[in-house]
Amino acid sequence: MKRPARRLPPSTAALLAGVLAVGLSLPPMRSLIEQSMVWHMVIQMPLLVLSGWLSMGTVSGPSGMDRWGYWNHYGLSGFIAALIVMAYWMLPLTIDRAVVLPTADSMKVASLWFAGAVLRHSFHRAPAVLQMFFMGTAVPMATWLGIYFASTDLRLCNAYSLESQMVSGQGLAILAMLLGALWLVGTIRAAQASSRRFR
Repeated sequence: MKRPARRLPPSTAALLAGVLAVGLSLPPMRSLIEQSMVWHMVIQMPLLVLSGWLSMGTVSGPSGMDRWGYWNHYGLSGFIAALIVMAYWMLPLTIDRAVVLPTADSMKVASLWFAGAVLRHSFHRAPAVLQMFFMGTAVPMATWLGIYFASTDLRLCNAYSLESQMVSGQGLAILAMLLGALWLVGTIRAAQASSRRFR
């Protein structure tokens, strides 16, 4: 008889994601994000958001999230804050600043971690309609930006080559569509499970 596969503890997963994400901003791994926009925008930034998401689950737990609900009714405050943070760090100017300015990079690390944490809190509290509103804004925004990065002949980031920008744009578009698809599948499964309970 096969033993059930062991899942990585949430605290361990959060720690691993956080260490890897922050490590990319520190020597010697920092050279990766200095030389490649893919490592910076498609790997490190999503890892920072993921780290915040996992950490929120570790600190609060599913039931404990309700204790902080007074500031995030229906997830609206968290969704708005996360959208602002993520949109800011998609701008070519801010990407450049994070490469050359340690203070900007530190702000990037902290704010994207925060975005991931409040996103988990918001998805926990928001009904499907509000989740759809957020995903319907964030996914097309990231997809469009990725396509633009991949198709334009203009070098938008001074810190990176045009080729690196194009590959990063392709990766960003694919990542955004993948996240949208995962959310849709999860929402459908949750709706099916809910309907079975009420039969």
